[in-house]
Amino acid sequence: MIFVFSVVTLTACSGDSESSGKVLKVAKDVELASMDQHIATDGLSFEVIAATIEGLYTLDADGNAIPAIAESYDLSEDGLTYTFHLREDAKWSNGDSVTANDFVYAWRRLVNPNTASEYAFIMDVAGVKNAAAINAGEASLEELGVKAVDDYTLEVSLDLPVPYFLQLMTFPSFYPLNEAFVTEKGTDYAQSPEGLLANGPFKMTEWTQGHSFKVEKNDAYYDKDNVNLDAIEYKIMKDAQTAALEFDSGNMDIVRLSGEIVDLYKDNEAFTLIHEGYLWYIAPNEEVEELQNVNLRQALGRAVNKDQLTETVLNDGSTVADFIVPVSLATGPDGKDFRETSDVYMTYDVAKAQEYWEKAKQELGIDSLTLELLFEDTDAMKKCAEFIQSELQKNLPGLTIELKSQPKKNRLELMRAGDYQLGLTRWGPDYADPTTYLDMFITGSSNNYPNYSSADYDALMERIDKGDLVYDVEARWEAMKEAEQLLIETDAAALPMYQQGNTYLINQKVSGIETHSVGVPFIYKNATIEE
Repeated sequence: MIFVFSVVTLTACSGDSESSGKVLKVAKDVELASMDQHIATDGLSFEVIAATIEGLYTLDADGNAIPAIAESYDLSEDGLTYTFHLREDAKWSNGDSVTANDFVYAWRRLVNPNTASEYAFIMDVAGVKNAAAINAGEASLEELGVKAVDDYTLEVSLDLPVPYFLQLMTFPSFYPLNEAFVTEKGTDYAQSPEGLLANGPFKMTEWTQGHSFKVEKNDAYYDKDNVNLDAIEYKIMKDAQTAALEFDSGNMDIVRLSGEIVDLYKDNEAFTLIHEGYLWYIAPNEEVEELQNVNLRQALGRAVNKDQLTETVLNDGSTVADFIVPVSLATGPDGKDFRETSDVYMTYDVAKAQEYWEKAKQELGIDSLTLELLFEDTDAMKKCAEFIQSELQKNLPGLTIELKSQPKKNRLELMRAGDYQLGLTRWGPDYADPTTYLDMFITGSSNNYPNYSSADYDALMERIDKGDLVYDVEARWEAMKEAEQLLIETDAAALPMYQQGNTYLINQKVSGIETHSVGVPFIYKNATIEE
């Protein structure tokens, strides 16, 4: 299993981006949800957290895991014990040294049930000893397989070998935290720039929630001499046309395009396509009585013309998804991408959708049905939701779709609480293995938005994650294909729509930004702006 990345040196043309030093100006179409690495669940939050905090390892431009706070490591012969040797010149922005205890504290905080982190599961994915038992309340935090041997030696014990363990160490959930600072701040931790510490290339200095935020070069960073940017200024701009006009005026260096705006800029030298790993799908909440009907879910999943959705409505490089594990995520033991040798499911088929719809109406004893579709309030998602509404109502006579638009943070909160019917949502891969998607739908998973529960699926994923298949790479690979088929084709637990591709306008004076389809989407440490 390997990490697969789209890496782009971003060069294009636009106006002058200089204001005070080398300041990169970035437009985002969603709000910054959280700067707490254990509460955050979205790409933008992880992007900004990763700009301000470094973990044991980070990513290079080619997507390889390279040392960061860890200078080196030793691995036991059985693959179950990692001993990390930490650099002694790493400091927090308040002057404190970054120590092994910062990792012990942070990792225990992640799995602590009181933290209620949706990413607590990833400690178990990494195979860290006793993580699952602690998550289940069956073991104490002190039994987690992480120990500070001394200030600069961290020992990690695993329950079983994990081939992508070092790549996982680049993910924000595994970053360190300064225990004294977090404890002092209490509920104010990560709520404002004053409630944050940085040990990475940048530190947050401004944050007007819902509007803008800023990170500046961190003078306490051990590698500050290789950080070229003085600051990154982010502005929330949910309307793509407004963002493009700001780019044309020289007020923005990076903006994302969508819809008809894309065609206006296709011949512009600033036009840049970045392929991403996000997979968008409709989550049908099975806590809603009608949506417990599998024929209804099958009808909904097959009634949307996804070619038209991606090519006309989105028009941003996104591609049709008839699957839940995306293209270019991971390579199998045969050397081929997972999708190359896997089937596609849930394809657009109006006749078949209507057959399922008729069966569903008969089983439910109804002639008509009204369902609400929840989506986030960006320009692109509004157009996407309106198209899905039109398709479902046109192709499934008697079905009414009502639309509910919410800011991303609110949309996520509603879905976590199960307070929705249909939810248009996405998942970005945390590591390069199909289980980063498949594990979401295990019964009780914190990211199981459809509230799907299948004994057969759970049993299969148990074998894939921790059972006999862990030690049989080829059989495990085939079992993951079987799990995807059960999830999508048989049970219609998630209704895939498209794999995200994004088109941007990028200032030609900007170079060195690294983009990744797995884990942290944008890394700015090596970015620079030409004088």
